[in-house]
Amino acid sequence: MAFTTKAYAGLVTDMVAYFVANQDVISDLNEGSAIRSMLEAMALEIEDVYIKARVGFDRGMVSLPYDAFDFTRLAGAKAAGNVVFSRTGTSGTVAIALGTLVGTADGLQFATTAAGSILDTATDSASIPILAEEQGIEYNVPAATVTTIITPIAGVETVTNALPMSGGANDETDAAYSQRFQDHIEGLGKSNKAGLITAAVAVTGVRSASVAEHFPPSASYHATVYIDDGTGTASAGLITTVQDKLLGDGTDSDPGFVAAGVNLRVLAPTAVTVTFTMTITDDNTLAQATTTFNVEEAVTTYVNGLGIGEDCIRNRILEAIMGVSGVDDVTLSAPASNTAISSTQIARVGTITVSYV
Repeated sequence: MAFTTKAYAGLVTDMVAYFVANQDVISDLNEGSAIRSMLEAMALEIEDVYIKARVGFDRGMVSLPYDAFDFTRLAGAKAAGNVVFSRTGTSGTVAIALGTLVGTADGLQFATTAAGSILDTATDSASIPILAEEQGIEYNVPAATVTTIITPIAGVETVTNALPMSGGANDETDAAYSQRFQDHIEGLGKSNKAGLITAAVAVTGVRSASVAEHFPPSASYHATVYIDDGTGTASAGLITTVQDKLLGDGTDSDPGFVAAGVNLRVLAPTAVTVTFTMTITDDNTLAQATTTFNVEEAVTTYVNGLGIGEDCIRNRILEAIMGVSGVDDVTLSAPASNTAISSTQIARVGTITVSYV
């Protein structure tokens, strides 16, 4: 039987009806009466219990299958980079403390993760590492945008980042988490396609994998496992590591993942370059250079985040662009349609051309 909650009004009605049906001494149950007020107070508390039980039930049921396999969501990450502090004078040494806050014009804050200084006779500090105060891709800001000194430093006038900030990532989405769990469960079969993929991506350095079966065998191979390390290719060392794991050594302690009589190989995929041409209508909240950088980051994150054999979907690209702060509308001229990617290929971003109305 499904769990249902009761609202305050329904609880009060039921309590009043029960009270009337089971006694005949108290008759004043109108609003404002003492007994009615007591019932209403209890109804508020009971409604709160119903709501908390419902929320707990929903959360618990969602996480139950993941918890059973100790399968956790991938956490986001904070963007990192480096800045240089500057002054116009050259006299004396100025200390820059650990934890000094700097930021962008639109309010994103970063803190220094090491102390630094501007030495006597110098106008600039050495490069000082900084880390975003919060995690998220929005902190992957372009060069020359971390220009606000939030923590005052006597004698220091400016700050800037010569290179873009990088490494910021959001928490794994519900959809991605669910799909990864599904792949994990299917992969428990070991020697099937899902099992080979699961084993391959479990190797440190492998971000995605696919399996192409050969009927009839190709050059004596019954299947090829394609892997990439996030850059669209894989080193010879990584390929060897994955192949050793899949084949095993024939012992009970390392039986491998390949069924008896099956010969397979591991290769890097063929990269398919996807180029982009678009015209943006911005909302004038950010400099166009910043908007362009953020759009390029969003498109690159989507395309280069695709695994082997995953098509590049045009509507997903539009969704990524429209999700960028500063973008009011976009016309995507290229690609004109989805880009099909086979199980031996991987999509990778090419040239991104952005113009404005």
